[in-house]
Formats: sequence, structure tokens, C-alpha cells
Amino acid sequence: MSVTRSRHHRHGTGWTAGFSLLEVLITLVVVSIGLLGLAKLQLNAIKFVYSSHLRSQALFLSRDIFERMRANRTLALSGAYATAFDVTVGAVTDCVASACTPAQMVTYDLAQWKADLSQLLPSGDGEISAINAGGQEHLYVISVRWDDNRSNEVTDYKTFSLRTEL
Repeated sequence: MSVTRSRHHRHGTGWTAGFSLLEVLITLVVVSIGLLGLAKLQLNAIKFVYSSHLRSQALFLSRDIFERMRANRTLALSGAYATAFDVTVGAVTDCVASACTPAQMVTYDLAQWKADLSQLLPSGDGEISAINAGGQEHLYVISVRWDDNRSNEVTDYKTFSLRTEL
């Protein structure tokens, strides 16, 4: 008995070679789609890390003004530190270079805080308000607002609020 082989299989030509090329092309398409998915995942990770950084800055700046209010407690309890979003602080005395009264210190603190907000956060702004919750008159809400959108098309304001007792 003699066994003869087909001409296509003997030299590795014909259907076998063409099928391997098709497998390679399909593999390239699948790997390319996977790499695009990984790139999108990396971009989202960068976006979320940046958003987390901005939220940390907002917390830091909220604590900063709270510590300034604690240092000037008498005027803070009288409501002198109350401010709203989109309110600018007028003329300010430099309390680092010269001595200031407590009232001048309030204006200086608010001006410094608003300047830090606008420098460290995109479209950053802040608000401080006293709240009366069941007889506790020393409660304050410090809110920090910023634009969390990295494109210039639409604003996506995020607000961080710190509720604290003075």
C-alpha cells in the first residue's frame, strides 16, 4: 500500500498558508481593539486622579480658612467672615508686612483665601455661611466650588462643603 499526499499539504502552500494569514489579521484586529481599550482606561485614570487632586486642594483650602477663622474667633463668631460665591474682596492691607486690626485681618484672610482658590482651582471660588442648627450658633459651612471639566466647552462645577463648629 502506498500513501500519496495531496500537493497542497506537501509544501505548505495553498489553503494552509492563506488560513494562517487570516488568523494573523484577526489577531491584529483583536489586539488593536484591546490596546485602544487600555488607552481609554489610562485616560480615565488620569482624569480621575486629577479630579481627586482638585478635591484635595478644595479640602486643604477649606481647612485653611477655617484655621484663619479660629485665629480671629471673636470676629468670626460675629459673622465677619461670611461671604458668597462671586463676591470679590475690596482694598486689602498687607497684614504680613504691617500690623493689622482684627477687622483688617478678616479682609486680608478673605482676600488671601479667594486668591488661593482662583489660583489653585480652575474657576475656583468660595463661600462661608453660618447656620443655626438646634441652638448651636457656632456652626459654619465653608463651600469651595471649581470647574472640574477639562474642556472649554461646558462648565462642570463641583462643590466641596465643610461643615464645622467654631
